[in-house]
Amino acid sequence: MDRQEVCFLVLLDLSSAFDTIDHKTIIDVLEYQFGVTDRALEWIKSYLLNRKQRVDLDNNFSEDCDVKYGVPQGSCLGPILFLLYVSQLYDIIDRHLPSSHGYADDTQLYVSFRPDCEDNSESTLAALEDCISDVRTWLLSHKLMFKDSKTEFLVIGTPQQLLKINIESVNVGGVQIKPVDSVRNLGSWFDKHMSMSVH
Repeated sequence: MDRQEVCFLVLLDLSSAFDTIDHKTIIDVLEYQFGVTDRALEWIKSYLLNRKQRVDLDNNFSEDCDVKYGVPQGSCLGPILFLLYVSQLYDIIDRHLPSSHGYADDTQLYVSFRPDCEDNSESTLAALEDCISDVRTWLLSHKLMFKDSKTEFLVIGTPQQLLKINIESVNVGGVQIKPVDSVRNLGSWFDKHMSMSVH
């Protein structure tokens, strides 16, 4: 904002992310992308593989069933394994946008531009939509997806700069997501003018 730029911020929320991680894929990622081998790899395999679960309803237990997907939640290892699993996702994002952040199953895409001419906002929006499309494709190929309906789009700038642009929505998987006035992001509220007045 100090540089008279406008920022598009898109918050993506992955759907049941920790529950859908494919065990074979995460083991391959650890071994071939990050070079985890020998005892360390065997330790992680023992943590993920051959897990079973059952349901208890008033001391009536269901049959055991194999758990073939997901990482156990509530441990410090779960979020680390998830971030390693999706690490290639940020390579895809970097090809389209200069800036992104990921916190476990929340991903933020943002890009700034000078709103001096309409071409800047349109080309920036096109780059953002191309990025979202490639992110969706990658997620689906890795048995993950984000909730289109929970995706939020915030356009940030000074009141004067926001008057210079006319963006009605961002296309997310064929769904038009309209800009909102404020979003809750990792426990903090952001509004379109970064006034910090929303709580």
